[in-house]
Amino acid sequence: MKKLILIFLLIPVIGFSQGKLNQAKNNLSSKSKSKSESSSSGGSSGSSKVDFNVGRAFVQVFLYAPKIVLGGVYLTAFGDFERRHFSPYPYYYGNVQGEYDFGLETEDKKSLIGAGVNYLSGDYINSAEANVNYRFLPFLGVDLSHQSFFEEGLNGSDRLDVTSLMVNYFRLRERSFTGWWGIGATYVGNEVNTYGFTYNIGLEVYPVKPMSFLVSYKQSFINQNHINVTKYQTKYHRKKMAYYIGYHDISIVGVKASGMVLGVEVSF
Repeated sequence: MKKLILIFLLIPVIGFSQGKLNQAKNNLSSKSKSKSESSSSGGSSGSSKVDFNVGRAFVQVFLYAPKIVLGGVYLTAFGDFERRHFSPYPYYYGNVQGEYDFGLETEDKKSLIGAGVNYLSGDYINSAEANVNYRFLPFLGVDLSHQSFFEEGLNGSDRLDVTSLMVNYFRLRERSFTGWWGIGATYVGNEVNTYGFTYNIGLEVYPVKPMSFLVSYKQSFINQNHINVTKYQTKYHRKKMAYYIGYHDISIVGVKASGMVLGVEVSF
């Protein structure tokens, strides 16, 4: 009798401790749902359609919205190409100084390379992320990131790898803040082995030396499902290094992989 009670107590624990990443991978691998599944999870299906439409609307607004200026037409997503160059590092020139300067009396740094790593500690799912970004022009760059999610269960560990390559346009290039949007592709490995369209948008503000605050959002579409990542970071800058703490809100087809984050960045 005691063994029977123990089995009944362990069944929900086993299922709960092993199922989150596996559930996420199963959902990402599914290209469509049956009518019965859609009706039984109507709220979730509706949410997926809404998120997909939001992503499509984002691209349409930022890439195709025209604006008339002095008789000419340009895209609001791109704006004016004011002269900018990169600071050697944030707060190099003064108390309120971010990544950009106007090139009047300072050296002309024409490109920027940055690399960083962070570790996310969640309730059940943890992750490690690495990224490299290269801005070959003040307004244009590429960003490569790789994030490995892992979960420990009673039968071992489970893992999910997500890799993204983005082309980012830096729409806001001012002394005290940087704003960007981008499009690209995401590849999900392991049992999913699928890639899909991705877009992102972000803003970093440099209010007072040596701090900055970043918020960004990225959405990837995998087999008509989605991965949503919202990042909130508070950074401490020390010359070319930046150390940060924050919170990353991550949803993998409804499976939460959120948590507190510690990270470090270096720029060249």
